[in-house]
Amino acid sequence: MLATAAIVAPSARSGTGGPSAVFLGSPCAATIDGQNVEGRDTGAFGDAITVEKNAVVPVTMSANAQISHLKIQIEFAGMSWTVRDKASHGKSWASSIDVKKYAKYGVGLYKVTESSSGGVSCSGSALVKVKGNPLTTVAGIVGLVAALMGLGGIGAAVAMTMRAGALSFGRSLGGAVFGIIAGLGLAVLAQEYSIMYPTLSAAVGSVGLGGLFGIGLVFIGKLVGGSVAIAD
Repeated sequence: MLATAAIVAPSARSGTGGPSAVFLGSPCAATIDGQNVEGRDTGAFGDAITVEKNAVVPVTMSANAQISHLKIQIEFAGMSWTVRDKASHGKSWASSIDVKKYAKYGVGLYKVTESSSGGVSCSGSALVKVKGNPLTTVAGIVGLVAALMGLGGIGAAVAMTMRAGALSFGRSLGGAVFGIIAGLGLAVLAQEYSIMYPTLSAAVGSVGLGGLFGIGLVFIGKLVGGSVAIAD
């Protein structure tokens, strides 16, 4: 995955005050590949910072007081894992990161969250778009296979229902299960092709809609099959 977008700072708080929004000239500032991360949308269709997969990307963060600790996490579909958790020194931090070292299994959209503590505490998140061909990555291939398998399974359930001219629990269940698989695969492809970042709600919605789509097509197959039988 990706640890490139290591520095983000849309919110800040002092040692005694509560959270406050970061505006230009506030205690925290950050850039990724020379682009300011402040105020960027991190929703499913948010404003991402684009980086090349083979690039070495400069990342910076600064504050108006000592930064004593830095923690960086990557988030994907509501799950997160820590990629850096260590002490820091001074009022600024800078590094150059080899993207391909961290984008091992895919490209597309990722959400990265950073928090720091010390004389001033900053935290926030940003989306990063890693450019590349999804079909040359593990995640892209898995997403494609899942989408094709799911759609193929739905097609088979629909065909059997049309021949029978009636619904059955097994065929309805098959439509739902293969619909869920198709929805999951298409959600992965949407992430890999930078169409949609899979927030938890977006990921659940994609899977749920896939299941409903599968059941719906099986039901339509029953109606079509029943109409053909009546006509005969």
